[in-house]
Amino acid sequence: MAPQTTNRAVEMANGQMVTTEEEYEERKKKMSRMGLEGVDNPANFIPGSPFTSSSELTPNEVREKARLASQKILSDWNTLRTILQLHANTLEKRWMKKSRTKRKDLLLEAWPNMSTTHRPDYEAYRQECTGRTLKGLSKFQEAYKWPYINLQDLSSKYLIIFINSRGRNPPSAFARADVDAAHLGTVGHFIPEPAFLPSYTLFLDGDKVETYGTLVSWEEDNAAADLMLTKRQFSPGDGLKAFELQEKIYPFLTRCCELILHDFAESGALLDASIPTGITTDPIVPPRPTPSTVTRRLSSLAIASAEAPYRLPANIDFEDLRETFEARLSEAESYLFDLREDPEIFADAVNDWSEHRNDALLDTNGDPHPTGPHTQDFWGRVVSNIIGDAYSSYETYFLLHEQAALLCTLMEKYKDELSYNEQLPKEYLIAILKLKELLKISTQAPINHLQNIQSSPPLRHHFTRAPQAPGTIRMHIMPKDESNPFFHKLWFLLLILWDREKRDLFGLTNIVNEFEQLIQDPEERKNLSSYFLHRFSDLAMLSVALEQIENYRPWAATFDDEFNNNHQEEVHKITMKDLTFNTRYIKYMDSVLRGIVPYCMPGDGKFEYPADQKRTKQNTEQMILAEKNLDFFWDKFDANWKKLTRRSIDACFGGHPPINMREIERTPAWVEPLQTKATPQSQRNTSAQKCAHDEENNKNQKKTKKKKSKTRESSQPSTQTEAQPQNLEPELNAELPNVEEPKVKIPHHLMRILNALFPTW
Repeated sequence: MAPQTTNRAVEMANGQMVTTEEEYEERKKKMSRMGLEGVDNPANFIPGSPFTSSSELTPNEVREKARLASQKILSDWNTLRTILQLHANTLEKRWMKKSRTKRKDLLLEAWPNMSTTHRPDYEAYRQECTGRTLKGLSKFQEAYKWPYINLQDLSSKYLIIFINSRGRNPPSAFARADVDAAHLGTVGHFIPEPAFLPSYTLFLDGDKVETYGTLVSWEEDNAAADLMLTKRQFSPGDGLKAFELQEKIYPFLTRCCELILHDFAESGALLDASIPTGITTDPIVPPRPTPSTVTRRLSSLAIASAEAPYRLPANIDFEDLRETFEARLSEAESYLFDLREDPEIFADAVNDWSEHRNDALLDTNGDPHPTGPHTQDFWGRVVSNIIGDAYSSYETYFLLHEQAALLCTLMEKYKDELSYNEQLPKEYLIAILKLKELLKISTQAPINHLQNIQSSPPLRHHFTRAPQAPGTIRMHIMPKDESNPFFHKLWFLLLILWDREKRDLFGLTNIVNEFEQLIQDPEERKNLSSYFLHRFSDLAMLSVALEQIENYRPWAATFDDEFNNNHQEEVHKITMKDLTFNTRYIKYMDSVLRGIVPYCMPGDGKFEYPADQKRTKQNTEQMILAEKNLDFFWDKFDANWKKLTRRSIDACFGGHPPINMREIERTPAWVEPLQTKATPQSQRNTSAQKCAHDEENNKNQKKTKKKKSKTRESSQPSTQTEAQPQNLEPELNAELPNVEEPKVKIPHHLMRILNALFPTW
């Protein structure tokens, strides 16, 4: 291919764009006022704009750059690997003994002017992109190119994880991840565009100079183009970018080792096992567990997401996904049952959801929304959302669990047919595309719920609502003071999450991971209600699953193309067919509730449920009344549902109806306990019996904070309170008056353990 001596951007501009500087400036201002960004803005079609390639290279130039970079990177990697083979344990021990201040000083010596905060690219974006106009190249180049090289993260154990993963695995294992780490800078055009060379693919394979950086023409190898387009290999520009990033990473890690083991470096023992160090030789450290194994052992998503940039990129684990969805499905089934059985859970849900609706906010004049909490319409919307979300969540997690289980089977079925250079078998591919589509659909519900967070009790003092325009339903929620520190981090991330374009720019998983890191701070966490945290936990779980599919290399890069061009209709058809309740029946929810909303409004105390108080006649009667009120509402709801849909609500889920794990239990009528007297000799037995009685009453709890004993209704209910006095031996009855014995209160979590160990209690 002959060298290209002309600039493509100049050729594009000649005769097609504005011709004078005045025209250009006027057009640019007009486009910016319209909010047009990227290629729609003429500022990006001139030489030197963010959309212009940083350079246009010849094949020989690319080969020479790749050869030199490959030699340097592999040399640095071999040095790092040797250090780990000789001194891994000593390195880790010395680092962990250092104070955080000394760690930061060492890091700054190895990488001067290192970014200070976690995800410095996000902070750079927040500082520079304050308006809608594209800003062009950022002054924070390192923050966008190496966002995980920062003092906050690396002044911890993450440096050792980083050194171990990079030293024990070849650079080729991280090439794609290094390019992807600069996603925000690349997609936002805040860093220079890659070099341009068409009709070539740069192969980054293995751990030899001959294979790590081989340029192949599409004319020489018919498969080269497909490998590049599916991101199994690299365009010349992206390949050189990977080299640029790694040329700083490996010398940095090696320099950290030299500074930590400075005495070894001075004596020459750092790289020479024959030179004594005065320290017992480290035993050979076996390779660390694979990322999937480690991830399963991590205590929280926050830790997993924080460590991920420094570990070997993980691959998909369908069995792990199946177990995760199975647990969430069980929770969804239990919640459906609890809403029908437990008045307190139902009332708590209504109150919680009502406090997270923006139409509950007063406007700037202090007036309520026209259909706010003082109206039945408001409570109808609340209960409709609660019930609809509960049944919708059940169906969603049933299908996700079913699809993950299917993929476990298909992965085993086709494990011997998978080839790095070939597409997945069609059955397996379509199953993955369906799971991905289900996950993308499922993320919308928690994102939509989080858009009402402004009205939550911890945050509502930061916001106000504009007066509602007559005849409209759209609400305008405004911050009271945008200079408040609250809006620097949490609110900044929420705005990104709610904006589809910005969500695609940052990446959903990256946003969720940043949330996870942020809410580890107690000051930030206090701004979040339990409602928010529950919705966010669902979003986090779904985003992690989606990320695993998007990182199923090397085939993940083909998924969007396969879906859009080959399988969209088929995948969409089978997905919508399975989403029976969500697509065909949830629309009836508002109509079903029409006329019965007063029966579910909690304000008049109809669902007051003193299950956590001492059992008395008054409390028992109140519990029975609350249960009857809840049963009455659900009877009306079920009757209306069947009238409108011609079937029960459980029959509206196709072949996957909810499973009732047990019959609904109701509190029996109050029976006065028999009074007995005990002699001193029986006090110890009586105390033990009372303890056992209390434990039995707690045995059937459905909610951890409750101490409620239920049996199914019968014509002649009996309780252990009645039966217990009859168990006293005759010779112990009478003589001394009753002595009030102290009761032993056993925590709920211990009661569950005791009941499991001693089921006959």
